[in-house]
Amino acid sequence: MRRTMLASAGILGMVSLMAVTGVSAMSPQPTDPSVAMMAQMAERNFPSGTQAVVLVAGNAPPADWMAASALAAHLNGPVLATPNPAQLGPTVNEALSQMAIPAVSQTTQPFQPPAGKPAVYAIGLTSIAVATLQAEGYTVTALNNLAPNALLKAVNQWVAPPVPSQMAGFPSSWTSYAGGPTHNAVFPAPPGAPLWETAGVHWQTPEMAAVPFSANYPDLLNLGERSAPVKMTQDLGNAVGVTAVNGIIYAESDDYHLYAMDARTGQVLWTAGPTVNALMGNPLVADGLVFVSAGDTGFPFSQLLKYDLSGGTAPLVRGLGYAALYAFNAQTGRLVWRQDFHGNAMATPIVVGNTVYQPTGGGNLWAMSATTGHVLWKTNLGGFDSMSSPNYWYNPETHAGEVIVGTSDANHVVAVNAATGQIIWTQPTNLAIFNTGMGDNSPTVDPQNGIVIQDSVVDFNHANGTCNLAVYAMNAATGQMLWSTDLGRGAAPPAYKAGVAMVANGVVYVGSPVTSTFYALNESTGQVLWSFAIPKAGPAGAGRGNAVLADGVLWLAAGPSIYALNPATGQEISQYTPGGRFGIVNPVIVGHTMYLDNSYDWVQAIPLTLIDPHLG
Repeated sequence: MRRTMLASAGILGMVSLMAVTGVSAMSPQPTDPSVAMMAQMAERNFPSGTQAVVLVAGNAPPADWMAASALAAHLNGPVLATPNPAQLGPTVNEALSQMAIPAVSQTTQPFQPPAGKPAVYAIGLTSIAVATLQAEGYTVTALNNLAPNALLKAVNQWVAPPVPSQMAGFPSSWTSYAGGPTHNAVFPAPPGAPLWETAGVHWQTPEMAAVPFSANYPDLLNLGERSAPVKMTQDLGNAVGVTAVNGIIYAESDDYHLYAMDARTGQVLWTAGPTVNALMGNPLVADGLVFVSAGDTGFPFSQLLKYDLSGGTAPLVRGLGYAALYAFNAQTGRLVWRQDFHGNAMATPIVVGNTVYQPTGGGNLWAMSATTGHVLWKTNLGGFDSMSSPNYWYNPETHAGEVIVGTSDANHVVAVNAATGQIIWTQPTNLAIFNTGMGDNSPTVDPQNGIVIQDSVVDFNHANGTCNLAVYAMNAATGQMLWSTDLGRGAAPPAYKAGVAMVANGVVYVGSPVTSTFYALNESTGQVLWSFAIPKAGPAGAGRGNAVLADGVLWLAAGPSIYALNPATGQEISQYTPGGRFGIVNPVIVGHTMYLDNSYDWVQAIPLTLIDPHLG
């Protein structure tokens, strides 16, 4: 669906869409065996149909055939040759009918496009042939090359568009989760920035497993309102936020692919994958490479049995499938290197200098050369990582860099020397951590004050299935706990049982999926300053992704909506519902555009003024 929709939009803007009414070259005979063979190959390659078909008149010039081939590959559809420009003939008609996607279910599922006839891209066909197709219910885009090689040039512009290399206002690298240690991914447009950046742009780009915004959650009938949206976040769409570097939006998806999109238009520049497992983090970009890690939420039954038989003393390894860290060329998407792991690699890695660090469900923190993937060292953390993306702090007294990450079983926060792999400190806390606890959440670092913020579900009540969510601050140099604040009890969340914090101006902003409420806390004392109850949170809970602060407004994506809040009071200024649902997604703001993705497997750009008209 992604490629069909976007290719149509792109070509519409670059090529005259008119039926070909005159043909001077000799047409092949209807009995030409090549027509039948192409039809047969189409039926064999797409036995359950496809969303797009490219129809080419058999006498089309070589450049048009090249364009048809490239367009079909981009759309993931076949090329069919017609026996002459005015008629399809029975063989092509039959093959075209076989390209319709059958109606097999009324429920939506990923990778299952909607039933119906394919969109037809007609090259070299007469207006009579086009009208006949339209009368039969096909949506037809008639492509007319008005000058030699015009169609080929237009398709080339869409399939292989220019890739931005630098863009004012965009960061030149992205080396940690949510764009930096404080998790405030905001990049103001500088003087002289292009108008589109200062005014904001609006687009929506579907990825490979995208489901319509109007659709219910897949598996809703089987799983219910509490678990179905969680499954979407874990297995279908985008779990966390996007990355914005040099005019490119990078997004990684549970559909096993990494996407690079033009930040101005949403046009897909390249797609890499499939990877060995789902991609659930922020792509990191540094020194011309994009780093993504692959993993899953499962536990092998053998691991659980071993853990149970040991009375809870045997170490657990999280990750049911394969796991790896990838490095791709940031401009082309070409694979540069890959490192495999035992245990999941769901968490976003971190890049410091020329070293990339990856925590895993196997309980280790790996350090690798960012250039080659060569393993420098690995350190056992004393517990497995789930979705806790590491952060970084430089100690000005010891001049040591610390990679800081949360783990589960045992539940603690660990600081590791970035150069040697030696553990500097471990903070287990004295809280009654529940379930995957600290290994679920990504710690936040305030570099100026040397404070680490983390939160976890605590105090689980087996009788009624409720728990609390505790936020706590630690000394970044020693791990000593500075304060702890309980945010309130509620039903234990079904997955990602925490909220990612953001720190700005001495305030900790954090959500709780336990209470589906967003909070502001004094960074020095932990005192709750205000709270905002998230509307339409649903039984799965909301408030997992961090907010960002820009233009004097606190921006939050939670549940189905985006909220503009007064950062001093928590009062709602406005809200906007763009479609889809946000799991652990954080907004990314460049200039006056918010970039974000969602569990429905879409990436979106939204002008800030559309969310909050007061800014206009």
